Amino acid sequence: MHIPSIPHSLILLTVILTATSQSSRAQGPLNPPGAPAPTMKSLQEIWDKVGTLQTTVGTLQTTATSQQQQISLLQQQNTLLQQQNALLLANANIVLPWQITTVDSGGGVGQYTSLAYTPAGQPAISYWDNSNIRLKYAVFNGSIWTSSTVDSTGAAGVDTSLAFTPGGQPAISYYDMMNGDLKYAVFNGSTWTLSTVDSTGVVGSATSLAFTPAGQPAISYYDITSADLKYAVYNGSSWTLSTVDSTGNVGLYTSLAFTPAGQPAISYRDDTNYDLKYAVFNGSIWTSSIVDSTAGDVGLHTSLAFTPAGQPAISYFDMMNGDLKYALFNGSTWTLSTVDNSSWVGTYTSLAFTPAGQPAISYYDGGNSDLKYAVFNGSTWTCSTVDSAGSVGQYTSLAFTPGGQPAISYYDDTKRDLKFAVRKPFVSP
Repeated sequence: MHIPSIPHSLILLTVILTATSQSSRAQGPLNPPGAPAPTMKSLQEIWDKVGTLQTTVGTLQTTATSQQQQISLLQQQNTLLQQQNALLLANANIVLPWQITTVDSGGGVGQYTSLAYTPAGQPAISYWDNSNIRLKYAVFNGSIWTSSTVDSTGAAGVDTSLAFTPGGQPAISYYDMMNGDLKYAVFNGSTWTLSTVDSTGVVGSATSLAFTPAGQPAISYYDITSADLKYAVYNGSSWTLSTVDSTGNVGLYTSLAFTPAGQPAISYRDDTNYDLKYAVFNGSIWTSSIVDSTAGDVGLHTSLAFTPAGQPAISYFDMMNGDLKYALFNGSTWTLSTVDNSSWVGTYTSLAFTPAGQPAISYYDGGNSDLKYAVFNGSTWTCSTVDSAGSVGQYTSLAFTPGGQPAISYYDDTKRDLKFAVRKPFVSP
């Protein structure tokens, strides 16, 4: 009987399967691996972790707050020290030199300037860019000036007035020439928010911005259509508009400030009678009075500020005589004085008070085309030239640095630039 031969490959496969079966039986039954260790935290562990993180964050916030308070205290101490130095220099009759810088030279920029200091103590300026037809804002960061566009719609941005909100953000009132409207811009930290305050007729020139004691923006301005002086205040949700004076053509060259009692007050020009006028709100009605009507044609380029004693004071231009004048209320009557009468001086006035409480005025000398500065020493006015390089000094705005030194923004008509002058011993602003 013939037995067929078995292929070697089949024999090899049988051996491998047999060995594998024996090996499996030797290891016993295969069981699945044990369950993995839990990786999720319990609710209590998560809660404990959150509590630890909250404590850490609270500690960091406390540290940050403490550091901010220390920085704020150091800044206040530095400001007081600078003011004391300014007083010492003044008492010693030491006058620091004027340092002049160009802020913006884009061609035809720098008209309608308004100067104010940031809460951090740096100068900031709102102004009109005539070449590009827009409202601009420039701020000094400690080493350089940075300029940005606020409003470029139409022809908005003349008659600017700059002030800082209680929260420290810049805000600007201005006139929209294209639409004949009063507008308001405020910076929210990243962008400018623009709003129309009054659009009835042609309104909004000669604007002046200040913040109420409650922290709301308020604006005095001229209503061109009705030839009236008007006042707008924000109530937290909308603007409330009112007419301050409507007797004749009134309301040009307005300047707004708040009394020590917190009531709005405005200096302005009566163009019908060529007088300087003053209006104050008593809580229910506006009361207007004539400040100066003696010269025949006065009250242009007014600037209002309150003395440390709380009395209103006004710088203005006497066009009849071509003089810079100053009016001070003594509690019952206005006292008028001539500050500078040297050949057609006193337009574009801006009034502020020194740390020692003396009035100071920046203004344009039209006879010599110079920027000038006048300060009262308690008995007489001292007038000096700040910048005389070409035709300079229009659209002045005066403010005092945290250290108590005068600073002025103005327009260089020769170079068509925005400029800034400050008294200090260093070159940078």
